Amino acid sequence: MTDAQQGTSIMETAPVAFDPAAWLSAYVELGGGYTVTGASCCFHSPNSLSHVERTALAAHQLPLLADPAKREAVRAYLTVRSPKEALAC
Repeated sequence: MTDAQQGTSIMETAPVAFDPAAWLSAYVELGGGYTVTGASCCFHSPNSLSHVERTALAAHQLPLLADPAKREAVRAYLTVRSPKEALAC
């Protein structure tokens, strides 16, 4: 029996890989920001966001809140791409 005969599509059966760069880009576009300190990250949003904007930002964060592996993927992405401070000799 084919997928069409079973009533499912290929899109429903194929898992979509999580892309931390795409997630972060959308987060920033929605008004969110982040701070990287060493190996940790803090996500934040300005107080100037409207209720609708804040709700959209919170909805966008749900995958990270629900999945520690996604949180770790974004943290790893940020810590690798963030410039490191040079220590004085």
